Amino acid sequence: MPSEEVKPLPCGLCGRGFTRAGLTKHHCLPKSRGGTTEDIELICSQCHGMVHATFTNRTLEALYPTLTELRRAPELEAFIKWVRKQPPTKRTRNEPRKRKV
Repeated sequence: MPSEEVKPLPCGLCGRGFTRAGLTKHHCLPKSRGGTTEDIELICSQCHGMVHATFTNRTLEALYPTLTELRRAPELEAFIKWVRKQPPTKRTRNEPRKRKV
């Protein structure tokens, strides 16, 4: 049986290609605020870590309930521009922000 080439799935935030195992579930409406399995988008762990290092769940719910709105967040603009240039295999630790928004 010939092996099928696995097509990479894009991260919902940065667009880099990953296997399904390389993506994490981001609750657009946080579970603590009533989110369900229907409020989930797949994003890479690098982006997911930065989202939660930058924003509180309350801010995500109020200002960035969708990935489209999250991609436009001024606080993530420089990060997204930088991470898009990185290979999917690169993983650096996101430093917590001094003050979450």
